[in-house]
Amino acid sequence: MARLATMTVWDVQLGLAIHVKAPNGKYIVIDLGTGTYESGNSTPILKRRFDNIAYMILTHPHLDHISDILNFDINQPKILLRPKSLTNAEVMYGVRICDKDKFKKYCEINDRYNSPVRDDDENNTENPNNYAGLDIQTFSTSACDHSNFNNFSIITVFTLSGIKVVVCGDNEKESLDILMKRSDFKDAVRYADVLVAPHHGRESAYHSDFVSLVNPRVTIISDTNKSDASASDKYTKMSRGWKVGGIDRKCITTRNDGNITVVFGECDDPAYSGTLRISTSK
Repeated sequence: MARLATMTVWDVQLGLAIHVKAPNGKYIVIDLGTGTYESGNSTPILKRRFDNIAYMILTHPHLDHISDILNFDINQPKILLRPKSLTNAEVMYGVRICDKDKFKKYCEINDRYNSPVRDDDENNTENPNNYAGLDIQTFSTSACDHSNFNNFSIITVFTLSGIKVVVCGDNEKESLDILMKRSDFKDAVRYADVLVAPHHGRESAYHSDFVSLVNPRVTIISDTNKSDASASDKYTKMSRGWKVGGIDRKCITTRNDGNITVVFGECDDPAYSGTLRISTSK
């Protein structure tokens, strides 16, 4: 029987919220963005109210990536990953009064999840068997200037039955330059099927060597109509293409396509090594 993972890139406008459901039903949540279209109990993280959130990644502490953090305790993850080299004092520095509650919550959570993950923890991502074969790798650097939290963003690579998905935070050229010097990082991201572009597909984060190495079939950009300096044309040229709704696509954006769903993993047909299906809500 096929083993499939399902990734949803939510249309949260300026921000990021991604949920990945492993073949065994465990959820991996990446960031807590929430768009202005969300209301009441319909924010992305609240949709997982009764689900098994085994693992959460907060790529970096910028408001558009943690805007729904006050709902964190409704369904707490078993394991939390975030950039630990950023101190609470740095996170709180210069925060607007209207946003202080959210950043204080981030700091409280940062202090709460301070125990190391045990090797035998059933949610430890070091063992793909804990996620029914879904391999999860994460990469980041702490060597960048602390004035720009974007460059501390965590990059996640999912692989299942030969299908590979690379999810970036708000990485810009400085952090990508550093990571591209690491052989383990290059091996992990090389020749992927799907790339969720860094920093909402902006020009400031476009790294031609990185995108060339990833060589995605499809690039996904989580952005808003207000997004400026978009590099979507460059991502289109550097992507190989895939059928989305029966149409060949190379670059998909939440602003134009709404919520984006990627189903990937093991195929029932023995003639193929893996399967990839992409659909949109618009």
